[in-house]
Amino acid sequence: MISTTAISHSLDPHIACIDIKTQLDLTKMSTIIFYCSSAYDLDVLATNINEHFPDHKCVGCTTAGEFAGNGYETNSMVALGYHDSHFVIQSTLVENLQSFTIIDAQNVMNTLKDAIAPKAIAPLERQSFLFSLVDGLASKEEEFLITFDSCTQGLPHFGGSAGDDLNLNKTYVFYDGKFRSSAAIILLFNTPQKFSVFSVNHVNDSLSKLVVTDADPNTRQVFEINGEPAATVYADLLGITVDELEPEVFSLHPVAVKIGGEYYTRSIQRVNKDFYSLSFYCAVDIGIVLNEVDLIDINYPLSTKLERIRNSLGPPHLVMGCDCFLRRLEVRSKSLNEETREIQNEFNLVGFNAYGEHINGLHLNQTFTGVYISEDTYE
Repeated sequence: MISTTAISHSLDPHIACIDIKTQLDLTKMSTIIFYCSSAYDLDVLATNINEHFPDHKCVGCTTAGEFAGNGYETNSMVALGYHDSHFVIQSTLVENLQSFTIIDAQNVMNTLKDAIAPKAIAPLERQSFLFSLVDGLASKEEEFLITFDSCTQGLPHFGGSAGDDLNLNKTYVFYDGKFRSSAAIILLFNTPQKFSVFSVNHVNDSLSKLVVTDADPNTRQVFEINGEPAATVYADLLGITVDELEPEVFSLHPVAVKIGGEYYTRSIQRVNKDFYSLSFYCAVDIGIVLNEVDLIDINYPLSTKLERIRNSLGPPHLVMGCDCFLRRLEVRSKSLNEETREIQNEFNLVGFNAYGEHINGLHLNQTFTGVYISEDTYE
């Protein structure tokens, strides 16, 4: 066995940690990554994690949903334990996203690589990847990821932004025994297993173009589109009222920017009725062109990508995934839960529903982003 997955459906922090502890073979692993609903009493959960796993490095985040190979979960805790015979993992904390500089980024990479080098069990440059967990409401993912990516020296990197069960109140990452906001965790994995970092979306093509004519980049708030109140323009485009705008609508009718021939979704977070403005999960600014886009079947690009990777790398052991919570809403809205569950089961998809996804320096929305880890190793 290369790694072990555990899940608890109890919101009692003590019972949840007992469930996780029972399912993991703690004698074989040093690092545990977990994803938990924000419905937990996080202070009590932190205390229980520290009591039940005192000899293990535990890192994690709050979510907008979880999954462990058998469909979407809610009000649960999912954990992954990586066996030391197959993975060497080094992690570090970025305590303040607001002041993260290129010097900090270089120090992070130097610290990770210097610490992992003596313990590496596979060629470090060829058989390593990076994983990030970031406060999903800090509104600093773009700056952080761009800065960090400048120092990754070509190592593949993916990750996700923490959620809070669609409350849009407070999101947290967990490191060194406590939950933290305005922070990020970076993990460096070294493994002999074949792997592939990837990202997919299900955008088809542009239906119409919208120009942002007034916005506040710092708060990711768009006040005007085409010179009119943003929420009104968006609602009129869909033939509904502003009062009908809600997360399910945003998930089914996304807008995207086009960069280098590719569409990148800029997901809407909420309507601010005081100003009839729209808040976004990703960076926005005056002058950008937002494309109203249509969507293909949500599961087709993911299943196709995973099948291609399987044909290349061999059968999957695990797919660590960061799946946008808006995709989850779309799956529910279109009654595709069973089809999605079958894909998760076939490829052992384990992860969480995120407020944003990370891939090689980019902050994305409405994607499935992750790493496919094969049962096979390189010779």
